[in-house]
Amino acid sequence: MHQDPRATPPYGSAVPGPGVRRLLGTAAPAAGGCAVCDGPLDPRRDDPVPGVLVDGPTGAQHRALHTHPACAPSRVWAPTQLDAARVGAGRAPVGGPVTPDDRPRAEDALVPAMSGGPGHVRPAAVHHPGGPYPHGLLGHLADRLTEGLPPLDITGAVPAEDLPGWTVHVASGRIHAVTYDHGAAFWWARPGGVATSREWRRAAHTTGVVWFVVLPGGEDTIAPGDTAALGRAVRDGLVLGGIARLSGTVY
Repeated sequence: MHQDPRATPPYGSAVPGPGVRRLLGTAAPAAGGCAVCDGPLDPRRDDPVPGVLVDGPTGAQHRALHTHPACAPSRVWAPTQLDAARVGAGRAPVGGPVTPDDRPRAEDALVPAMSGGPGHVRPAAVHHPGGPYPHGLLGHLADRLTEGLPPLDITGAVPAEDLPGWTVHVASGRIHAVTYDHGAAFWWARPGGVATSREWRRAAHTTGVVWFVVLPGGEDTIAPGDTAALGRAVRDGLVLGGIARLSGTVY
């Protein structure tokens, strides 16, 4: 299961990561003041921390924001995530009362698959988040974008991006873990690993990389084999991922 699934990830840095930097290029300008405590920001003294608020997957739904370093780290925020931070700082939420969703989450699933066509076959690892996700679909989207996962067109019409620092770990052909931040953090792990097919292992041995695919979370979780829902999610920009490094032994 994805680590710490019930809490907002404490990304912890005032320096924007690749996910925040990618969105800042197209986000609407930030309003004045700290987005968490509403206090004034003096660039000469406060060293404002950049972030992005997302109301959806497209650039037109993104707005830049700034916070005090003591109020929040640099990250991508869903509206209810930001409201929860505001409540924690003693401020009123912008979107109304914040109601925690304490329903138990279903277990995440990582499913080995194959991608590409003849001559361009690549092994894939498809992550199905267990629902419901904290703060819903936008919470899932904000967390994954913060981690640096870009939108992914699994049709191949738009080439997949490399994922620097992301690694899929295998041992004797079984997928045991996915790490990011150059191995500093476990993103997913399964004791005993997940079995892969002979075709998957052959392609992994040849390419040395894995197409890492993360499907939507929250109430929009896609059931394995639901190609219609998968197609809609791709068109809506809700499928994230790219090309991760492969580490370990495939045989």
